[in-house]
Amino acid sequence: MAATYPRLALLTLIFSILLTACAPTAVAPLPGPVAEESPLPASSAGFEPTPTVSALERYYVPTYYSPFYGQVIEDSKTENGLLIYASTSSESWAPVLEIFQNHYPWINVINLELEAGQAFDRYNQEVEAGARTADIVISSDILGWQDFIAQGQVLTYRSQEEGYLPSWSKTGGGIYTASIDPLLIIYNKRLIDKPPYSMLGISVLARAFTAKYTSTIAVHDIAASRQGFAANWFWTKNQGEAGWNILNAVGITAPVLQSSDSQIIDDVGSGTNSMAYFVSSLAVLPRMSEYPDLGWSYIQDGQPIALQNIAITQANASPNSAKLMLDFLLSQEGQLALSLGGQTPYRTDIIRLSSSHLEKVSEAVGQEKLIFLLYEPQLKSVSRVADFSRRWDAALRPPELLEPEITPEN
Repeated sequence: MAATYPRLALLTLIFSILLTACAPTAVAPLPGPVAEESPLPASSAGFEPTPTVSALERYYVPTYYSPFYGQVIEDSKTENGLLIYASTSSESWAPVLEIFQNHYPWINVINLELEAGQAFDRYNQEVEAGARTADIVISSDILGWQDFIAQGQVLTYRSQEEGYLPSWSKTGGGIYTASIDPLLIIYNKRLIDKPPYSMLGISVLARAFTAKYTSTIAVHDIAASRQGFAANWFWTKNQGEAGWNILNAVGITAPVLQSSDSQIIDDVGSGTNSMAYFVSSLAVLPRMSEYPDLGWSYIQDGQPIALQNIAITQANASPNSAKLMLDFLLSQEGQLALSLGGQTPYRTDIIRLSSSHLEKVSEAVGQEKLIFLLYEPQLKSVSRVADFSRRWDAALRPPELLEPEITPEN
């Protein structure tokens, strides 16, 4: 690992020099729709970065942490490693693991990369079988998280960093946001002369050049992709009838229904399809060099933001090690480590130190255009979900794939 990221020790030292010696100043950024919260600051002036690492010590406990936190560290030394199920790649985790294990070298961390929804399925199967399972789950699957909460599988834990995080990043009961994942428009530069930068732009192309784009626009099938379902749900809820008109326009091209980001990227990057939308930036950006003709854009008229949420599980075998990792990821140093691996952090007090950040997305599209995929009680309503699915199917699913309505006459 050290050979892969030889500069991380130096970067950690640089971070510690850049950060001042005072405790963090609590801030309350984002999201736009919440009236009682102040928006992102116009600039980072007045929000000085502060340290959660000392270059002189292997680990450093900030003054605002519990006086008993040292016992958590000591107790972690008796535990048998840390198992994480995450929907982010091993490459993006490499900087996190190297810096974390520089602090806690006795903790052997295994990160198992799984699709967003697979983490919960695997965890449940292993719990039922009585097998060792994840100590921590990190996933953007908001539907899976809601089921996880209902099953009582989230360990209640209040992070030491909680007071310095925005309210939208705290679902409650121990679930926090580790990083954000803007969902993108992607396109093949050889096939599209003037690429769309908005959903409205896609609909204009679909209506004006229907024959050209027939069966070349890739979309997530909401019946097979939980990310696709959530993105469409929150986006249409935000956009209202105008959003449904856009989806109806896309539907006239007989879009190609897909179940995974990787397949969508392969097809658009290779030129099999011309464009797609609501595609994970975590999946797209690492593959840009693989597909030179692949282009991408934030979605200017409504930018969905998936949340890479993190929680310690009830069935964990290493609770203290898990607490150390969760607090690390939410700290300033952990957020910077995530950005080194290509993930997008959000803590306001590291804006000037991170090459990627939520504020940069906000500046690109406008804060009022951000659409956060948050906990949504209506997603538990069978009738509301059924109504939404029927309308989406009518707009985007080719008629030959629609299942006939079951009526008493049938």
